[in-house]
Amino acid sequence: MMIELNYRFKDIYGNFRNFILFQYPDDDLWCVRDEQVLLARLSRIHGSWKQLSGEALPKGFIQSAGAFIQQHYYDSVPLQIKERWPSIIGSVEKKSDAEIAIVCKPQVNLSTFRSIFCKHVSRLFQQDISLDLKVYSYNFAQDFSYKLEVKAKRIV
Repeated sequence: MMIELNYRFKDIYGNFRNFILFQYPDDDLWCVRDEQVLLARLSRIHGSWKQLSGEALPKGFIQSAGAFIQQHYYDSVPLQIKERWPSIIGSVEKKSDAEIAIVCKPQVNLSTFRSIFCKHVSRLFQQDISLDLKVYSYNFAQDFSYKLEVKAKRIV
């Protein structure tokens, strides 16, 4: 299922323009569309939003659009998981609001990674989360499931 966000951006003249930010299910990149025209493709690389292709967009727009995407939580959990283990995880896909699929890179021993992953994944998050994580070997020959449950600490 494609994720689509309506994004209003205030330009340097104070005018608001509407854009569509969207992501296809099997793609880590976000696309920027103005009406029916595809303008650019964006990705978060090493914690910073970058334009990878398309019409040159202002850096302020790219950073603001990236912050908007993150704020709406559509990619923060998959990104945090992928960025925590970049040499181990090949792809992370949000299958639904309650399920994430993770595919490891070819050289990964899944049983070794399982013990590391299950011990540390919950430490990545501060917010309330309840997700089913399904982790696969690169060729889908092996897999394991993990129920991620995090309760935010409440300050009284």
